[in-house]
Amino acid sequence: MPALKKKVLIVTYYFPPSGGSGVQRPLKFIKYLREFGWEPVVLTAKNADYPAYDETLIDEIPAGVKIYRSGIVEPYNWYRKITGRSAGESTDIATLTLDELEKQKLSERISEWVRSALFVPDARICWLPFAIRLGLKVIAKEKIDIIFSTSPPYTTSLIGLWLNRLSGIPWVTDFRDSWIGWVTNPQWRPKLSRAVELKMETAVLKYADRIITATPGEGEDLLSRNPQLRDHRWRVLYNGFDSSDFKKITPKPRSDKITIIYNGSLYGNRNPEYLLQVLEDLKKEGSDVIEKIRLLFVGRIGDAIINRMESSSISSVIERVPYVTHNESLAYLMSADISLLIVDNANTNWGIIPGKVFEYIGAGKPVLTLTPEGDTANLIRTYNIGTVAPPDDKQKIRKVFLEMVKHIKIGEREKRSDMYRFERRSQTGELAAVFDELHEAKTKVRLVS
Repeated sequence: MPALKKKVLIVTYYFPPSGGSGVQRPLKFIKYLREFGWEPVVLTAKNADYPAYDETLIDEIPAGVKIYRSGIVEPYNWYRKITGRSAGESTDIATLTLDELEKQKLSERISEWVRSALFVPDARICWLPFAIRLGLKVIAKEKIDIIFSTSPPYTTSLIGLWLNRLSGIPWVTDFRDSWIGWVTNPQWRPKLSRAVELKMETAVLKYADRIITATPGEGEDLLSRNPQLRDHRWRVLYNGFDSSDFKKITPKPRSDKITIIYNGSLYGNRNPEYLLQVLEDLKKEGSDVIEKIRLLFVGRIGDAIINRMESSSISSVIERVPYVTHNESLAYLMSADISLLIVDNANTNWGIIPGKVFEYIGAGKPVLTLTPEGDTANLIRTYNIGTVAPPDDKQKIRKVFLEMVKHIKIGEREKRSDMYRFERRSQTGELAAVFDELHEAKTKVRLVS
């Protein structure tokens, strides 16, 4: 292992005990960076209001990693109070799964206006001054060589920007999602708020020493608003899977039926509506395939989708498991036969590759993929890891579903040797190479001067 002489400050909002998908990318980088000569130092928030918690992820933090947690003012407690929601309710699912009647409530309309107009770029903006103050102290104390910020929330990008401008330390900004108008962001803002957000996005892209996106499409989306900034600084670094996670998993007991699993959150338009319609049609036609399958949904689901599942004529083959720890979700995945991926037809979704697809790959499960054309469809086809159908094309969904179920062999796991580029360790090596490039360039400047 290389001598640990170089330090990187990792600015991330999502960090254990946070659960959910947002924590996996920074956590796995932190887990493996030492193998490539970089010592991670973490800057995160203290007592953050996470949408999900997973205490087991704390065990993945390497021993001795220094973690600095700054103060933060979280606005979602106020949101819960004025909308009458319980203190522990997950705010992301609460706001993204509202049905039309809920959206018409005055309290919800006021909350959404405040979110869109005042919380720019997001509701974590009140973390900014606390993180900058502590970050500058950490940079001096730890003798940081590189700053790395990962977003969303996009406030982390602003923290990285300010720390870079105030310290002169090279900065790498990482986008797990694109920014303005992206799926989970406000689609509307008042003109002034949108103008401010556009300036924020442009400033981040202008001053970052390197820009990393999780998909090619996310980079193109960012550049569509900033075409003058297309240059050598851009990199694509996919999400991935950690094979060591699977080695310690004991799969859940297998069913004697073909188990089709969806791991993750379902909300709004990201739902299995058209698949349910296909299966309901098959049952109505008397097909015996319904008796052979089991639909398993593991994760957080909006109330409207739960109601739809419970009222379905195929509700007897649907099982729901509420949010569980990451390891337990993998245990369910390992016991399944087919993995289900849903990407809805939103305007920006051509550039999305959900993180769960890589864990599906790691588990060796063929992927029944309901997605519009774009990065996800290209990935599935390029690596031959499943079948693809448009998310709202019942005829095509029916065809690929029946074909996959017909040929599936219950209990078998496909072993792939060509997936190395999606291993978290390998991807961390790619990230470390970016850090090395910047560090060497800075060292040369020092020697010349």
